[in-house]
Amino acid sequence: MKKMIKVFVFCLIFVFGAGSFSHAKTTDIGELVDNFQKATDLQKDQILQDNLGKELSATGTVNNAGEYDFFDITNDIKGTYYQLNTEQQKTKNGVPYQVIFLFKDKESVKDLDKGQNITKDGKIIRIIDERLQIAVWLFCGDLTEKEKTLLK
Repeated sequence: MKKMIKVFVFCLIFVFGAGSFSHAKTTDIGELVDNFQKATDLQKDQILQDNLGKELSATGTVNNAGEYDFFDITNDIKGTYYQLNTEQQKTKNGVPYQVIFLFKDKESVKDLDKGQNITKDGKIIRIIDERLQIAVWLFCGDLTEKEKTLLK
Protein backbone atom coordinates (compact mmCIF):
# COMPACT_ATOMS: atom_id res chain seq x y z
CA MET A 1 0.00 0.00 0.00
CA LYS A 2 2.82 2.43 0.87
CA LYS A 3 4.45 1.67 -2.47
CA MET A 4 1.22 2.56 -4.31
CA ILE A 5 0.97 5.83 -2.42
CA LYS A 6 4.57 6.71 -3.33
CA VAL A 7 3.89 5.90 -6.99
CA PHE A 8 0.69 7.97 -6.89
CA VAL A 9 2.50 10.95 -5.32
CA PHE A 10 5.31 10.65 -7.86
CA CYS A 11 2.77 10.62 -10.71
CA LEU A 12 1.05 13.73 -9.32
CA ILE A 13 4.34 15.57 -9.00
CA PHE A 14 5.34 14.53 -12.49
CA VAL A 15 2.02 15.52 -14.09
CA PHE A 16 1.64 18.86 -12.33
CA GLY A 17 5.36 19.65 -12.43
CA ALA A 18 5.60 18.98 -16.16
CA GLY A 19 2.44 20.97 -16.74
CA SER A 20 3.92 24.04 -15.11
CA PHE A 21 6.94 23.88 -17.43
CA SER A 22 4.84 23.51 -20.55
CA HIS A 23 2.78 26.58 -19.65
CA ALA A 24 5.72 28.79 -18.74
CA LYS A 25 4.64 32.40 -18.94
CA THR A 26 6.32 34.40 -21.65
CA THR A 27 7.29 37.97 -20.95
CA ASP A 28 4.56 40.39 -22.00
CA ILE A 29 5.92 43.78 -23.04
CA GLY A 30 2.86 45.65 -21.75
CA GLU A 31 3.10 44.12 -18.28
CA LEU A 32 6.86 44.67 -18.23
CA VAL A 33 6.49 48.36 -19.11
CA ASP A 34 3.65 48.88 -16.61
CA ASN A 35 5.65 47.27 -13.81
CA PHE A 36 8.78 49.24 -14.73
CA GLN A 37 6.92 52.56 -14.84
CA LYS A 38 5.44 52.22 -11.36
CA ALA A 39 8.66 50.86 -9.76
CA THR A 40 11.13 52.76 -7.61
CA ASP A 41 14.68 53.16 -8.87
CA LEU A 42 15.80 50.17 -6.78
CA GLN A 43 12.93 48.08 -8.11
CA LYS A 44 13.73 49.17 -11.69
CA ASP A 45 17.28 47.89 -11.26
CA GLN A 46 15.89 44.54 -10.10
CA ILE A 47 13.35 44.35 -12.96
CA LEU A 48 16.13 45.03 -15.45
CA GLN A 49 18.41 42.46 -13.85
CA ASP A 50 15.61 39.84 -13.84
CA ASN A 51 14.77 40.43 -17.50
CA LEU A 52 18.12 41.05 -19.22
CA GLY A 53 18.62 38.51 -21.98
CA LYS A 54 15.02 37.25 -21.91
CA GLU A 55 13.44 36.62 -25.28
CA LEU A 56 10.54 38.94 -26.07
CA SER A 57 8.29 39.36 -29.06
CA ALA A 58 7.28 42.94 -29.81
CA THR A 59 5.19 44.71 -32.40
CA GLY A 60 5.43 48.27 -33.58
CA THR A 61 5.22 50.74 -36.43
CA VAL A 62 8.54 51.68 -38.02
CA ASN A 63 9.55 55.25 -37.26
CA ASN A 64 13.15 55.21 -38.46
CA ALA A 65 16.14 52.95 -39.09
CA GLY A 66 19.79 53.88 -39.04
CA GLU A 67 23.32 52.99 -38.11
CA TYR A 68 24.16 53.16 -34.40
CA ASP A 69 27.64 52.94 -32.86
CA PHE A 70 28.40 51.63 -29.39
CA PHE A 71 31.67 52.16 -27.57
CA ASP A 72 32.74 50.73 -24.22
CA ILE A 73 35.61 52.82 -22.85
CA THR A 74 36.25 50.43 -19.96
CA ASN A 75 37.04 47.50 -22.26
CA ASP A 76 37.99 49.61 -25.31
CA ILE A 77 35.61 47.82 -27.68
CA LYS A 78 33.42 49.24 -30.38
CA GLY A 79 30.58 47.94 -32.50
CA THR A 80 28.27 49.20 -35.22
CA TYR A 81 24.68 48.00 -35.29
CA TYR A 82 21.46 48.92 -37.04
CA GLN A 83 18.79 50.47 -34.91
CA LEU A 84 15.11 50.30 -35.78
CA ASN A 85 12.94 52.74 -33.82
CA THR A 86 9.20 52.24 -33.57
CA GLU A 87 6.55 54.84 -32.94
CA GLN A 88 5.45 55.39 -29.37
CA GLN A 89 2.71 53.03 -28.16
CA LYS A 90 0.69 52.74 -24.97
CA THR A 91 0.09 49.77 -22.70
CA LYS A 92 -3.43 48.78 -21.64
CA ASN A 93 -2.86 51.00 -18.59
CA GLY A 94 -1.92 53.99 -20.75
CA VAL A 95 1.85 53.97 -20.13
CA PRO A 96 3.73 55.27 -23.21
CA TYR A 97 6.61 53.17 -24.46
CA GLN A 98 8.83 52.70 -27.50
CA VAL A 99 10.45 49.53 -28.78
CA ILE A 100 13.95 49.83 -30.21
CA PHE A 101 15.26 46.85 -32.15
CA LEU A 102 18.99 46.35 -32.75
CA PHE A 103 20.39 44.22 -35.56
CA LYS A 104 23.91 43.15 -36.48
CA ASP A 105 23.47 43.60 -40.20
CA LYS A 106 22.05 46.26 -42.48
CA GLU A 107 20.14 43.66 -44.50
CA SER A 108 17.69 43.23 -41.62
CA VAL A 109 16.44 46.82 -41.81
CA LYS A 110 17.20 48.20 -45.26
CA ASP A 111 13.87 47.20 -46.84
CA LEU A 112 11.63 48.40 -44.00
CA ASP A 113 9.57 51.53 -44.65
CA LYS A 114 8.34 54.21 -42.26
CA GLY A 115 4.80 53.41 -41.18
CA GLN A 116 5.23 49.67 -41.78
CA ASN A 117 3.98 47.40 -38.98
CA ILE A 118 6.49 44.81 -37.81
CA THR A 119 6.75 42.05 -35.25
CA LYS A 120 10.20 40.87 -34.20
CA ASP A 121 11.68 38.64 -31.51
CA GLY A 122 14.69 39.79 -29.56
CA LYS A 123 16.53 39.62 -26.28
CA ILE A 124 16.03 42.41 -23.78
CA ILE A 125 19.25 44.42 -23.46
CA ARG A 126 17.94 47.66 -21.94
CA ILE A 127 14.86 49.10 -20.30
CA ILE A 128 15.13 52.85 -19.82
CA ASP A 129 12.74 55.27 -18.14
CA GLU A 130 13.06 58.35 -20.33
CA ARG A 131 10.49 60.14 -18.11
CA LEU A 132 8.09 60.74 -21.03
CA GLN A 133 8.17 57.10 -22.09
CA ILE A 134 9.76 53.75 -21.32
CA ALA A 135 12.22 52.52 -23.97
CA VAL A 136 12.62 48.76 -24.34
CA TRP A 137 15.69 47.73 -26.35
CA LEU A 138 15.67 44.32 -28.02
CA PHE A 139 18.66 42.70 -29.71
CA CYS A 140 17.56 40.60 -32.68
CA GLY A 141 20.19 37.90 -33.12
CA ASP A 142 22.65 35.89 -31.10
CA LEU A 143 24.50 37.82 -28.41
CA THR A 144 28.22 37.13 -28.22
CA GLU A 145 30.19 37.84 -25.06
CA LYS A 146 31.62 40.96 -26.72
CA GLU A 147 28.11 42.21 -27.45
CA LYS A 148 26.89 41.46 -23.94
CA THR A 149 29.70 43.65 -22.63
CA LEU A 150 29.25 46.35 -25.25
CA LEU A 151 25.47 46.64 -25.05
CA LYS A 152 25.07 46.62 -21.27
